[in-house]
Amino acid sequence: MVIRFLALFSIILSAQTTKLQAQSSADSTQTRANQNRETYRTLSRSPEDSTRSVFNFKAAPWYVRSSPFLIYTGAGKPNDRIAQSIEIGKTFNVIDLGIAFGRNSLRPDSTLFVEGRVTMDVANYGVFANEMTIGAGRVFDQQGSLMLELTYNIIAQVAPRLGIGLTTGYYDFSNETTDASKTFYGICIRYGLMRTDSGALIRVGRPRVGRTGRSGHAHGR
Repeated sequence: MVIRFLALFSIILSAQTTKLQAQSSADSTQTRANQNRETYRTLSRSPEDSTRSVFNFKAAPWYVRSSPFLIYTGAGKPNDRIAQSIEIGKTFNVIDLGIAFGRNSLRPDSTLFVEGRVTMDVANYGVFANEMTIGAGRVFDQQGSLMLELTYNIIAQVAPRLGIGLTTGYYDFSNETTDASKTFYGICIRYGLMRTDSGALIRVGRPRVGRTGRSGHAHGR
């Protein structure tokens, strides 16, 4: 009788040990999966699925971008070849949405314009960033010309919130009777939260990940 009881107890103990080992293995697998996910998020520096992100206008930070000096290619007097603009808007991770105001020359007659712009942060490397801008607006001349823009910027982050760089692009003007296209080169300045190498904005209180050469700053362009 005692032998049978000991045999039954051994079988029950063996079954419980096997069950505990299986649970431990499952827990280890779950922990390993969580670790893999965290490692992927750290390496990719993208903690959220960007396809599911929602544009929150109130929470989006403000930025200011200015082109204090643009010069058109081709012949002409300096007053006719120099343009200026300033833009203000909000940043949604890799995209800037803003309204720009400027003038197409230094002449005092009807060269002012207003334009809506969409700027996308195309690439980042260290302190440098490459941006592409598409814009459309109106020139306040007698014909009310349509203005279209395609611009590329290369910006260096020189301070936590300040970037300075070079810009080049095209302005296309058209109305019922005339059309013109102008190529320009110049200087651009951007003030606002900076981005990581993956394009995500660096917020206040969040550690910087992936940017090199800027230790000591918590946020910027």
